Amino acid sequence: MRKRLVTMSAWLLLSAPLMAQGKRLWVLRSPGEMVEYDLSTFAVKQTVKVPAEAVQSPANVSVNRVGQILYAPTVSLPLSDEDVAAPHKAWFWNGRSATMIDLGVKRESHATGSNQAVTELAPVVYLSADGEHLLWFANQQRRLVRDGLDLSTSTSWQAWQTDLNGCGREELVTANFPECRCETGACEEYCPVGVVWAPERGVEKSFLMTQFVAGQTTPEYKVSVRYHEEGGKWTGESLPEALERVLDAAPDGSVIVEAIPDTGCCGWSNQSDDQTLALSNGKKRTVFDELEAYKNPDYDVSFYTSNARLSPNSESVAMTVVSTAQPNKPIQLAEQGDANPEESQQTRKALTELPAVEVKGLEDSSRRVTRVPHATLVGWISEKELLIVEDRMLVIYNVATGARRKTSVRVEDAGQVFLR
Repeated sequence: MRKRLVTMSAWLLLSAPLMAQGKRLWVLRSPGEMVEYDLSTFAVKQTVKVPAEAVQSPANVSVNRVGQILYAPTVSLPLSDEDVAAPHKAWFWNGRSATMIDLGVKRESHATGSNQAVTELAPVVYLSADGEHLLWFANQQRRLVRDGLDLSTSTSWQAWQTDLNGCGREELVTANFPECRCETGACEEYCPVGVVWAPERGVEKSFLMTQFVAGQTTPEYKVSVRYHEEGGKWTGESLPEALERVLDAAPDGSVIVEAIPDTGCCGWSNQSDDQTLALSNGKKRTVFDELEAYKNPDYDVSFYTSNARLSPNSESVAMTVVSTAQPNKPIQLAEQGDANPEESQQTRKALTELPAVEVKGLEDSSRRVTRVPHATLVGWISEKELLIVEDRMLVIYNVATGARRKTSVRVEDAGQVFLR
C-alpha cells in the first residue's frame, strides 16, 4: 500500500509539468518588459524589453505560442489630422531581436467637381500562430466630402499577409461593401466597416469579420463572416446571425463564444439583458444570462462577462463576471425601474463577490460547474486547471476538485498576463 502511495505521489508531481507542456506564460511589467515564467516552477525563464507605452495599453500587446511579441497601437477611421501627422509603427519581437514595422496609415485627398475625394487606410496587424508571417486587415475608405460633411463612402475591406518584416504582401481576402450614403454627414454613424476578431494565440486556420456601424447612440452589427484556410486558400462563410462581441473561438472557428452587451446609452448602464452565448453546429447555448442570474431589472447596474475562454477540448467555457457598479457606492434606479428593496439588497450582496470566475459545460449550459468569487480569469492550463488572479497573485485552480495552488507571481492586472 505504501509503495502504491509513493507511486501515486510521484505521478502527481510529474503530471503538472506534463499538463503545462505546450503552454507559455508571459507577464507584462513596468517600466517596459515582458517576463516569461516556467509554468511548472514559476521561475523566470527570460525577460524581453518592450516599449514603455505597451504597459499602459496591454490590449494592444499580443503574444503567440512560439514566443513572438507584437505591440501595435490601433488607429480608427476616419483619420484626424493628428493621426495622419503621427508616425504609426508596430514594435515586433521575432523571438531573437526587435524591429519596428510601419503600419501604412495614410490619407490622400483630391478635388472631384465641387467635392473632395478622401481615401483613407488604417491597417491593423496580427501575429500568426506558427510565427512564420504577419496577418494584416484594413478598411480602405473613399469618402466624398463637401464643406466638412461626408456625403457618401465606398469601403473595401482587405486581408493580406507578409513576412516578419512587413514585406512581400500576399493578398488573402477582399470584400467590397456597397456604396453608402452618409445621411447624418458622418459616415461612421451610418456606414459599415469590417471589424476583425482573431485568436489571441495568433491566427492559425480561422478568423472572423463583422460589418459594424458605430451609429450615433447604439452600434449596429450587420453581418458576420467566418474565414477559414484550407490548402493555402481562404474562403468565407456567412454566419446565420451577426456577432456582437466575440470573446473566444475554437482554432477552426467551429465553436464561438459571444457576448451580447447591454444596449444602454446616454448615461444608462442597464437597459437590456447582458448575455454570453456559445455557438456551435447551428446551436446557440446561453452560458451567462444577467437577468436570470441577478434579477436586477429595476436598478441601473449591469452584470456581464468581461472575458471568456474555451477549454482545450472546447467542451467548457470559463468566464469572468464583473459589474458596472461597485460595492458601497450609490446605485440609481434604471430608466424604467421601480424601487424594490429586496432586489436592491440582492444586487448589493452580489457586488461584494465580484469579480468572479464561472465555468459552464457546453452540453448542459444551465449547470454551473464551478464559481470562484473575487477572482479574474487568465485562461486554461489544461482540461482541468485554470490560471486565475486572486488578490493580485497568479493561482492555479483545479476545476474538478476546487484545489488551489498559489504561485509566487504577483501581477497588477489580469490583462497583463498572457497564457499561450
